[in-house]
Amino acid sequence: MQKIKTVRFLHLLLLIPLFIFFAVSAFAVEVDVAASSKETNVIAITQTASEKENNVQDAVSEENHAIQNLNDLTADIADDEEEITYDVPVVVNDKVEFFIKYFQTRGRKHFEKWLARSERYLPMLKDIFRQNGLPEDLAYIALIESGFNPNAKSRARAVGMWQFMKWTGKKYGLKVDSWVDERRDPEKATRAAARYLKDLYGLFNSWHLAAASYNAGEGRIMRAVKKHKTDDFWVVAKYKKTLKRETRDYIPKYIAALLIAKEPAKYGFTDIEYHSQLDYEKVSIPGATDLAIIAKACECLIDDIKELNPQLLRWFTPPTDSQYEIKLPKEKLAVFQENFVMIPPQQRLTFLIHKVKKGETLSLIAKKYGTQIEPILYLNKLKNAKNVSIGAELLVPVRPKKVAAPELASSNQRG
Repeated sequence: MQKIKTVRFLHLLLLIPLFIFFAVSAFAVEVDVAASSKETNVIAITQTASEKENNVQDAVSEENHAIQNLNDLTADIADDEEEITYDVPVVVNDKVEFFIKYFQTRGRKHFEKWLARSERYLPMLKDIFRQNGLPEDLAYIALIESGFNPNAKSRARAVGMWQFMKWTGKKYGLKVDSWVDERRDPEKATRAAARYLKDLYGLFNSWHLAAASYNAGEGRIMRAVKKHKTDDFWVVAKYKKTLKRETRDYIPKYIAALLIAKEPAKYGFTDIEYHSQLDYEKVSIPGATDLAIIAKACECLIDDIKELNPQLLRWFTPPTDSQYEIKLPKEKLAVFQENFVMIPPQQRLTFLIHKVKKGETLSLIAKKYGTQIEPILYLNKLKNAKNVSIGAELLVPVRPKKVAAPELASSNQRG
């Protein structure tokens, strides 16, 4: 019995090391598993942080790219937008703001029409002022003078885009007679206006006073400057008894029109349909040439010829000139030159021979044939309308449709 107990005790001693071995092994495995799990968590945390960092970097990069695109776009817009500049003094005060508001409201309908017409003439006007060493912005004076209308006529009988009075126009080289009125010629009248404004600036050394003189006359402005001992238009304009209201308002009106015309969208003028720029060539043709014949040779409408030559007061070129320079649509020049030489001289203007009856006056004869007294006087070398006797045969210029075949005569019949 004692022997059996001893054997069991020995077995137990043998089992203890085994138990310790397996216990240690199990603990080691558990530690490895825990360590492995912790390491996995660390890796996961590291990966998550890395992903977040990458996402943040991507977002920053995308935002930076968007900002760069915006900067590029802004730069492009800045490059495309032309900086607005002025070469005449621009003052914005209550009076100027009043006229800006007026053009935006009560005067809007007319101002839109003037703006639409402006691009038809402005490039040429600015070029002429530049050629004369003058500020290009003086071209906008025509905006408030006539709305760029070559046929404008005031109650005071000022005529044309630049509203020249007859004697002032002649003083600056514009021809005004029974055949032409060059105050209506946009190009010639602008050259005359440039010379006039240059002279006015020489008197006052101020574009505001020069422009005011263009409106009121240099004499009136000189007296106002001397009276108030100032060369500042705004000071002179405060005295109501010195200058008429029209002249006191002239410069504020001009500046308001200039500001709007240069930046129409800024002032609410966004739907202006601008007229196309005039594009013409000048050619010399014989005097007394029917405009209808010219239009036929150009293969265009007679209205196209009249629009380019508003200075012509009759339906033919001046018979006083052996050659007359006329404007033709540029694209029609070649076809005109080809066709015009094929038209016989006697067909370029048609005349009718009228025999004066008892009781007829030159005025009645002219009215009968839809013409004027002056052409009849000139063509028949008469000095006045009273030198007409009964039975006299007069050469009368008429349109072809008014002429009966047996009475046709050419312009060469009288020397």
